[in-house]
Amino acid sequence: RKEIIDFFIQGNLMYESRQYHNIVFKGKDKEGVTRFASMRGVFDHDGKSFRCDVVGNDKNYGFQVANEESKELVVFEAAIDLLSYMDIYDDDQTNKLALGMLGDAPIETFLEEHPQISSIKFCLDNDDPGRKATENFMAKYYEKGFEVEDAAPPIGYKDYNEWLVAMKQQLLEESKRQNEIISQETKR
Repeated sequence: RKEIIDFFIQGNLMYESRQYHNIVFKGKDKEGVTRFASMRGVFDHDGKSFRCDVVGNDKNYGFQVANEESKELVVFEAAIDLLSYMDIYDDDQTNKLALGMLGDAPIETFLEEHPQISSIKFCLDNDDPGRKATENFMAKYYEKGFEVEDAAPPIGYKDYNEWLVAMKQQLLEESKRQNEIISQETKR
């Protein structure tokens, strides 16, 4: 949704690169200094989109939304999944973090900078690496005293973005069917 994109653009967390028109996702520290940036192409070529980290990236940070009032942290592998989650759940209240990998250094940094966090929801991918990382992270952070939850997308969807795309496609198909029914009834 446009409101979600506007939220990130206005917060100086996302922009379009000039030369190749890639989307750049920025991660900032608690003081607002950019520490992390990754790029994602807007076009797929043979089923694969361009993705890379910007040179000089600090892997201790990730793409994030911080809310000092929230005690919950929702964790994703990729920035696009974070945006998709916000669209699905209309969630602009919780802390959210996209790791940009399956290491937990960004989680550790986020928790250091935001000591109010008491629960962590893991929304990692529904593939073998994502499931294994979720299992490991849940055990680790449970041992550290956090409430933990596995909140993977529904079975059948690799990640939150795939789920969102499928939901929007389903809504589009339902709308087309409704329009066909209305059109046929109007002709009678």
